[in-house]
Amino acid sequence: MLILEADWPIQGQSETMLLRIGYSPLHPFFRPAVAAPGENLERHQNPLTRELCLLTQEAGQWDSNQLVADFVQERLDQLLRTLAARKEGRWEDAAELEEHFADPLMPYFAGFAEDDSVILIDGQAPLPSARHGLMEIVYAARESWRNPNAFEGVLRQLKDGHGAALGRRFGLPNEPKDAQVVTARWVKFTPPPVADTSELLRLAEEELGRHAVLQARSVQRVNQTAQGPFSITGIVFPDEAEYGGQKNGAGWVFLATRRGPTGETDTKLILGERAGKDDLFSRLPVARTLLAKKALVVGCGAIGSFAGLELARAGVGEMDFFDFDIVQPGNSLRWPLGRPVWGASKAIALANFVVANYPWTKASAISGRLGSAETNPERVPRDLKGNVLAPVFDALRAADIVVDASASLEVQLALSHYCWQFRVPYLMGYATLGVAGGVVANFRPNSDNCYVCLQEHWKDKQNIPEPRADHAGVVIPLGCNAPTFAGGGFDLQEVSLEIVRTAVGLLSGEIYDPGSWQVAILALKDEGGARILPHWEGYPCPPHPRCPRCSGVFR
Repeated sequence: MLILEADWPIQGQSETMLLRIGYSPLHPFFRPAVAAPGENLERHQNPLTRELCLLTQEAGQWDSNQLVADFVQERLDQLLRTLAARKEGRWEDAAELEEHFADPLMPYFAGFAEDDSVILIDGQAPLPSARHGLMEIVYAARESWRNPNAFEGVLRQLKDGHGAALGRRFGLPNEPKDAQVVTARWVKFTPPPVADTSELLRLAEEELGRHAVLQARSVQRVNQTAQGPFSITGIVFPDEAEYGGQKNGAGWVFLATRRGPTGETDTKLILGERAGKDDLFSRLPVARTLLAKKALVVGCGAIGSFAGLELARAGVGEMDFFDFDIVQPGNSLRWPLGRPVWGASKAIALANFVVANYPWTKASAISGRLGSAETNPERVPRDLKGNVLAPVFDALRAADIVVDASASLEVQLALSHYCWQFRVPYLMGYATLGVAGGVVANFRPNSDNCYVCLQEHWKDKQNIPEPRADHAGVVIPLGCNAPTFAGGGFDLQEVSLEIVRTAVGLLSGEIYDPGSWQVAILALKDEGGARILPHWEGYPCPPHPRCPRCSGVFR
């Protein structure tokens, strides 16, 4: 490794600037790091490591053909001109020289935090009005091979030193089952740029000591929370949340102190992360339109499982999963969850995963085989009241879209019929044998066509081609009583993702474009069975004269 120390001349100044230039072991392919250990710049410098931000993280900014000396001279000059413009209030000049990104202090502490622990906050919450106080943290242990003490915390409620609530309550809808509420303390001041946890804790207690001069009883109550074997101290400070010259947000640093049986203490820095609803969905604005929507996924196999999880990830507010099957070990090659759910209901496993991982999405499961017949009256539930299909009809009526990934003609015919009857958008998709191709089709309540029209067009072999199939791509796994297709999740997800894109478009009121087509045909193999790049073709589905409903016979 090579680190050069240089007294760098600064234009217009008699004194030089001390720089430490670290070359990447993979120089010149990777950018160098440049630190100014003697400087304390307003921005564009990591306040803890003193490294300068001469480039953003965007790819393509580092030119491997440029000499490092020329690079430093060029970028350092731009940085100093930017800081001068900001200092003099020439904001337009500064804006032309720098990226329009906030430069908050909070993320710089991340590299010094305890492995795999985090405290989640509402990123939209303002700086508290009080100077110190109490806070409720919902605490749950985490599994981690790196850190047996790892935990997740959620800052649920800030209070002043007398216990009165400050600001709105924050919480994630789905909390871990083993969660407990920990009462902790917080204090407001801007910490110095140090990663030494003992020093940060000392400074926090020193600040509380100053507050105690006028608020002795309040500070005493706050400090009582730090007496047990485990305690948390929060430091909150004004931080830059948006680009500009104002620190208009609240930044947090958390310290967790653990006391051993002989009185020794160990204090760790805990990462704080913004996890409010607006924080989570800011990267996908269309997600806000999905939070009030509900999707019913029928068929939780290799396509429906991935599609359902992607819909939850995209922000759909409520999910129902409907399937009769269980997860077999062999499913893992094309199913999103692995060993922990082998032998479990597919629908229940997916619902549990969504609840545990996507807190703003509610999820439930319906286990059963849609439309199955019964020959033994003893197996009919004695307490059955009303129509045996009532739970299914209720789920269909409550849904804003029905996603049919069953790959069953019987299920498709039944669901498309009842979705039309209940005025619910119907979206179906499946892959063909050998994963040679696939289809995704959507039928909306007000359209003049339906699933039966598509089947009739396929019979005609004219307007809409059927997806290509590879009839040799069928296997019967050892001990299995039914054939299945050969294929992996890496191919099947082509169908899943098109289902999700279409569903998001329909659920969002076309804020996200669902596409002008109704039927999308996928080809993954050519006519000779050779793999080709995934190729989609879109088609309209005009009403078919042989369709009883759309031709007017059953209108």
